[in-house]
Amino acid sequence: MTRLFLIKKFREYYSNAELYIPDGFRMREWAFVPLEFFPDFLMIRHISFSSDVELKAFILDKVPAHAYYSSAYYRNPSAEMDKKGWIKSDLIFDIDADHLPRKSLENAKKEVFKLIKILTDDFGISEEDIEVVFSGHRGYHVHVYDEAFKKLQSAERREIVDYLTLRGFKFKGRQMERFSRCLAKGVLSIVRSGKIDDVLRGLSEERRNRIKNMLIGNIRNIERGDFSIIPKRLFDLLKDECISKLAVYIDPPVTSDIKRLIRLPNSLHGKTGLKVTVIPLDKLEEFSPFRDAVVFGSESVKVRVKKKVKLKMMDQEFLLHSGKERVPEYLAVFLMCRGVALYGH
Repeated sequence: MTRLFLIKKFREYYSNAELYIPDGFRMREWAFVPLEFFPDFLMIRHISFSSDVELKAFILDKVPAHAYYSSAYYRNPSAEMDKKGWIKSDLIFDIDADHLPRKSLENAKKEVFKLIKILTDDFGISEEDIEVVFSGHRGYHVHVYDEAFKKLQSAERREIVDYLTLRGFKFKGRQMERFSRCLAKGVLSIVRSGKIDDVLRGLSEERRNRIKNMLIGNIRNIERGDFSIIPKRLFDLLKDECISKLAVYIDPPVTSDIKRLIRLPNSLHGKTGLKVTVIPLDKLEEFSPFRDAVVFGSESVKVRVKKKVKLKMMDQEFLLHSGKERVPEYLAVFLMCRGVALYGH
């Protein structure tokens, strides 16, 4: 019953939803995980379409729990991998809340802002060529459509990953400017707070005071990239802190893979029932996934909850205990997709 209910609701959504048609639509590979296999994840792929009408008909027939298209443009998108004929690929970044030091969608959004600033400031990519998409589950996808980046091979894309994640501590250009400013700020903070004495433990008071005065007097030089005045112990401490602050926590394999399948915007995520949502950059700050990516209504639905659930959705707090419950349709779909509730009593 749960599977049939989800198929019914997903089909209703897709019947009225506006399809997202990516550039180079006919050159993309498509892949789907039909809801008929729910809760199992069985993918059918190596599919291509010649029209949006054909795509819509397929989706309404198969009713996918998950829908994907390739970041790559191919000569023969429906062929097997070695016969597709790669032409180029969009540059894509995946920021997943589960990969962050502090796991939350709000922190994932902060990483998106960091990423966009570097893409525009350091790589010269126009905001018009950047598209931010809520994945429908744990994070955000950032698509870059600048033609200058589409021909990059995997090795070149890995260099972009290294630059963003600060792997190898090889700073250059604006990256070095940001690191120098962070380091100078850290030096000021640690000296003024008195924590410098812990770092310089073992040195005489006279020596510690001399180092403090030298550090304060050379803050401008540190900001310009001269770190020679900073004691090694202090430098190593602040270096790690600055790398943690400045690095962008992207999922490296997604960016380096030139044949990646990525979620189709405006489709539904089969693990949440939330919409994979394109977010205008000027709306990103206020975007709230559990409000703005909800597509189902508030009609009451009977469910059997498997375990205690506490969450906030559509600006309403819910606390559910195992057993029979009546909940809004949007929450019922979410709970069933998450596998923590069954349809009906």
